[in-house]
Amino acid sequence: MPPPKFENPVKPLQWRVECLGHSLVEGLVSLLPGPWVFRFGEALGGLVWHFMPLRRKIILRNLRIAFAGEKPLPELRRMAKATFRRTSGNLMSAAHTARLAPDQLAAVIQIDNLELLEQSLKDNHGVVILLAHMGNWEILSRIVHFFPQPSHAGAFYRPLNNRLLDAHVLARRQADGTRMFSKRDNPHLVAGFLRDHGIVGILSDQRVGIQGELVPFFGRLTRVSPLPSLLARRSKSAVLALAVTTEEPGKWRAVFMPVAAPATTAHCMAALERAMKVDPVDVFWFQERWKVYIRHAETIREWLGPEAAGGGKPHRALLWLAGVPDGWCLPVAWTHPDVVYEAVLGPDQALPAWLDQATRVHRVACAANPRALRQAIVSMDESAALPLDFILTPAAPPALVKAGRREAIPVVSAP
Repeated sequence: MPPPKFENPVKPLQWRVECLGHSLVEGLVSLLPGPWVFRFGEALGGLVWHFMPLRRKIILRNLRIAFAGEKPLPELRRMAKATFRRTSGNLMSAAHTARLAPDQLAAVIQIDNLELLEQSLKDNHGVVILLAHMGNWEILSRIVHFFPQPSHAGAFYRPLNNRLLDAHVLARRQADGTRMFSKRDNPHLVAGFLRDHGIVGILSDQRVGIQGELVPFFGRLTRVSPLPSLLARRSKSAVLALAVTTEEPGKWRAVFMPVAAPATTAHCMAALERAMKVDPVDVFWFQERWKVYIRHAETIREWLGPEAAGGGKPHRALLWLAGVPDGWCLPVAWTHPDVVYEAVLGPDQALPAWLDQATRVHRVACAANPRALRQAIVSMDESAALPLDFILTPAAPPALVKAGRREAIPVVSAP
């Protein structure tokens, strides 16, 4: 295999340093007992928690959407910090379990409901497994040793930007016989793999762009990948979900769960939601899962679709009208049945006639300083169970845009 071509002369050195660091960490943690590695990761996560305010906000925002109306905000705050620590422990443990011998795996991971997988392979060509970034998800490429025979396993992966590290990680993931597919591979190739009694795992919990299919997830409309359902239909394969949770430091449990038939994208995501709810603290909530892809020229109606049915947890937005001259009106393109607007007005400003008079109103000083502006946004955001999804205003002032960015809330200027 020819060596990779480097375009930037600085990149090879950077990649080699990163690859060396990765190997060094793996080597060091492999010398320690698994529980020690997990505890060290947790402690490190607890320390880093204090230095990543934006990531803390994103984790809490995800939890507020997922468990709105089920858990109070103080409990969700505790869960957010516990998630940060747990995820750090799991990531550190992934470097440890990557070097375990196959005969040592049974001591660190227990597989429940394996009979579901065995029966699905008997009744179908293959099995698509819905995975979430939860627990020590890197160990999933190694559970091929527990699968019934004859079968062969595969999984989708995202290539790393560091080509040297990507080659190293890819070789490690395939060392136990798991075949790795990337998004560049033809779906027909994967479908053929499934038809030959293949088992393919797909991490399906992450957000996608406008190309995704619109379905409810934890009761909130969002766009998700239709790939699991598409592959199952093409290959006439069954679909199962898999929950991976931390039982104790250095030990995990993987539980197979059924997916309602037919295996539509909506049914797949409902099953994945059940899997993630087995232990939400084990879930990787670090990515803004319910992010709305909107800006001046791409409206919320385009993102959600003009006639989309709500998922039970509507999108919550602020109409920032404080200091806005009379005459401006909310554009039709920014209205949607699944979006509930609240109005932000100046101290003596009247609610515009074009807004429903039952609209919830927040008051703010028009000339608020940046710190006061940010505090006002936080107060409005926390005044309801669901977090704010975006702020809409004509000609958004830079101070408002900056304050929104600091709180992980996009501010969009509407025409």
